[in-house]
Amino acid sequence: MKISAAFITALLLMPAHAKAAAAAAPRSWTLVHFLPGDFRDFHTRNLMPALFPAGVFAVDDSSRPAVLTSAGLDAVFPFDELLLSADAVFPGGGELEAEAQVKTAEGWSPWFSFGRFNAAGGGISAAPQENSFGRLEIDLLKLKKKASALRYRLTVTPAGGTPRTLAAGSEEKVRGKTPLIRLAAVSYTDSGAPYSHADAAARPAGFKALKLALPRRSQMIQQVNYAGDICSPVSLSMALCGLGLRAEPLETAEAVLDSAQNIYGNWFFNTAHAGARGLYAFVARLNSLEEARAFLDAGAQVVASVTFGPDELRNSPLKKTKGHLLVLAGFTAKGDVITHDPAAPDEKTVERIYDRAQFAQAWLKNKYGTAYIIAKDLNRFLAVKENVAELYSMPPGPGADERAKLIESQLLFNERVELIEVSGTWARATAAEQVSLQADRKTLAPYQGWLPLESLAFSLPAPYTAVVKTKTARSGGVELSVGVRLRVIGGAGGARAFPPGGPALSLAEKDLNALPQKTSAADQRAGILGTARVFLGDKYYWGGRSAWGIDCSGLVNLAYRAWGLELPRNADDQYAASRSVSRENLMPADLIFSAEASKPGLINHVMLYAGGGRLIEATGDSNSVREISFSDKFGSDFRKSSNGMVSGGKKIFFRKIIN
Repeated sequence: MKISAAFITALLLMPAHAKAAAAAAPRSWTLVHFLPGDFRDFHTRNLMPALFPAGVFAVDDSSRPAVLTSAGLDAVFPFDELLLSADAVFPGGGELEAEAQVKTAEGWSPWFSFGRFNAAGGGISAAPQENSFGRLEIDLLKLKKKASALRYRLTVTPAGGTPRTLAAGSEEKVRGKTPLIRLAAVSYTDSGAPYSHADAAARPAGFKALKLALPRRSQMIQQVNYAGDICSPVSLSMALCGLGLRAEPLETAEAVLDSAQNIYGNWFFNTAHAGARGLYAFVARLNSLEEARAFLDAGAQVVASVTFGPDELRNSPLKKTKGHLLVLAGFTAKGDVITHDPAAPDEKTVERIYDRAQFAQAWLKNKYGTAYIIAKDLNRFLAVKENVAELYSMPPGPGADERAKLIESQLLFNERVELIEVSGTWARATAAEQVSLQADRKTLAPYQGWLPLESLAFSLPAPYTAVVKTKTARSGGVELSVGVRLRVIGGAGGARAFPPGGPALSLAEKDLNALPQKTSAADQRAGILGTARVFLGDKYYWGGRSAWGIDCSGLVNLAYRAWGLELPRNADDQYAASRSVSRENLMPADLIFSAEASKPGLINHVMLYAGGGRLIEATGDSNSVREISFSDKFGSDFRKSSNGMVSGGKKIFFRKIIN
């Protein structure tokens, strides 16, 4: 079996090896709830489960309001600013009100209302709200003291008409004939946290140009006396058209008008309008241009809010602004930002390219990265929130034996996942960090399988800066397996990580290896063997790839992963990713593969060479992870062995990854 050098190079330059900028603590954090499992322990009134992904809740009795109230949500860091947004679909019209509470040292605040959006068009922001906790400035809550937790509450009021109550669980109800709640999002900020330009504007190695197809629309050519005030809805109309919807500028402006303030830029109302049209839309605060690129790569739209002074954003049609919105259309090969700026005097000049550093200053520093995120789905923004999740070839039944037969692999905490489809409580997904060679033996593609939908949570694909190297690492009640990769903020004697679906983690630096790895090959080899040895004596587990169960290729995958090297998941793919080496040149942590002598082209087992003619393996032969001599394993003298030999009914191959 042969494989190109280009494949091996691509393998060793996978995300685990991408040179990441030193991680700065995020100034903002965005929590997005749109999966059924996100709403566990929430309080509902007049709501019933909907058929996901059409929605997560359906109104039960269409003649009266329905209310969804979150549990108390601990923040990953103390914050003093908060944004709230939500999506609901109204087949017959209706209103959506969003409210939030915060918790400080004084206790829980009163509810702050972010206004009522009307699906028929426009909305009404709440009257001025200020108390000892803070002040709501139309669509932004500013606190006087930092909060440590929050709650949100959504109230859906169906449009008036003939009251009726559908039978519980009726197809008409759960299939969306009544209003549906689809999403809620909270974005909060520590306004005093330092801005790191190096982190926010970093352009990673291998950066490539990207450009979305978007219409060009200028607010300045609209024949209305308020043309100068509609940058938000005109930007939104471009974004909606980019996702295949019809959206004219003035119609969009009418649909998002805040009649209480006579403004068109209410952030909640703009995203609620997109949500009412069947999209996922929320207000977020991003921390870097690469976060924005991740959304654009996935086909989502990003509408950014910027502030800048005279000449601080060259090529802008505006000399300065206290608040302006525009659409991100992509990036040049140099990393500069391509936008569609509605302030352009005509449609021909709407496309504007802005210097990367200047745009980062105007958006990320001055406005904390405030943006509308609008997408057809959020399937590419998911990660595992459980300690470990089994990946099955098909949704298993309740029997333990049946489950064991269907296990393909395991996914670790914080591992990236892309959703393909949902069947009941099960999700079919690609395991983005577990690749396998396809039939052409050249193309890498992620594993696919089924896992519980509730094991997933929204997560931005931030670059990893560390990997767990000990068998397990603990943070409070969370236990992480060796091989878990995280973006961490280092500190004296410890590190903080900000994973999906839970609070921030505090980890001991002794449990982590920095990414990318900069150790010598000798230290890397020693580390790989040390990691493999912590599994000695453990029971063999088919499909296992975690601290709680391991198979042969899972052991190799995790041992290498803990030291910065990302290998494919399966033994035959690991063989393809490695290079042949003679027995005389075999070194500790190199690999030994075997196949049945009658089927020499079908690699079915992988072992780590431990040195001194010994090997480490997870094997069904002993139902354990063991260290054993080559002669005891294969019945021949290691000193007389050769690459490709047959012994004990096995064809044996010596291979290497590390130079």
